[in-house]
Amino acid sequence: MTEPSGRIGHAELDFNGATLMLCDEFPEYGIRSANTIGATPVTLHLHVDNCDAIIERALKAGAKLEMAPQDQFYGERSGSFKDPFGHRWNVGHSIEEVSTEEMQRRYTETLKP
Repeated sequence: MTEPSGRIGHAELDFNGATLMLCDEFPEYGIRSANTIGATPVTLHLHVDNCDAIIERALKAGAKLEMAPQDQFYGERSGSFKDPFGHRWNVGHSIEEVSTEEMQRRYTETLKP
């Protein structure tokens, strides 16, 4: 839904049955964009079939790469970007099944100097 001024009052994105509702800034209601406040308090994580393809598509649409896709210790390949509105997205797909114990071992290993 769009106001006469062009400001978006309500939009929905569907991710395989999960709906994300969003709108433009409405300072009069305390709704400000991540770009306006200069930060974002959240990272939206999206689990997909092919993170490389999704990230490439986002970059072509104007997103800025934060972390190129790479294999992670927790069994996922993922990368992150900021969309044109300043929201951070982490997009990933599974590459292996990792037990909780193995995940902790790998995580501890990454923290060693």
